Amino acid sequence: MRALTSFAFDVRLLWRHGFFWIYVLVCALYWTVLQFIPDNYKETTVLLLAYSDPSAIGLILAGSIVLLERDQGIHDPLFVTPLRIREYLLAKAASISLLSLLAAWTIHLSSVGVPKSPLGFSVGIILTSSFMTLLSISAVAKCRTINGFILMSQAYGLPFSLPVLGYIGVWDTPLFDFFPTQGTLLLLQSAYEGLSINEWIYAILILCIWNGIAFLSARRSFEQHVLGRLGAGA
Repeated sequence: MRALTSFAFDVRLLWRHGFFWIYVLVCALYWTVLQFIPDNYKETTVLLLAYSDPSAIGLILAGSIVLLERDQGIHDPLFVTPLRIREYLLAKAASISLLSLLAAWTIHLSSVGVPKSPLGFSVGIILTSSFMTLLSISAVAKCRTINGFILMSQAYGLPFSLPVLGYIGVWDTPLFDFFPTQGTLLLLQSAYEGLSINEWIYAILILCIWNGIAFLSARRSFEQHVLGRLGAGA
């Protein structure tokens, strides 16, 4: 129940600060650009946008919100309530994943139509956005300024973009199979082509494992760098 309440609070926060409207404009910009992409490149372009957009939303937006909450003094009263860190983190991941999902579906529907596998497409967006959100919180917990966070988030996030090089044929290596974003690209490809059972299992499993790692990292960073001064615990 506390997690649901925190989720509703985060959605209202995103709405109140205009993030939903910002993404209406972003989606409109993407749609305009896609009108100039040749049809034989459109699916690849939409897939890369569907990959990069939730990654950017999770990585940049989550950290920005945590910094905003810190500046507004929200954490002090928030964590003297029964709310636990795990509930706070899950609510952040869920609310930002919702925004990512809405943006990705809007881009896809307006440009190439309904994905062949709506479930695979949606799962890929949600698990990628939640991973990037938790990764972002791990980074931002250690930062005191927006400039410091931007540098830290890029250092955290850019290595996970390497599998894109394999997807576009620039450089490939079996090591990419250990990256969560390799699973992301597979699930997003299910929008256009079928996946084998092994590919489904691999893609969901690798993303879930990395979500777990990112959650533990975010929780530890938040405890040490944000709540340590409050004497609060999870």
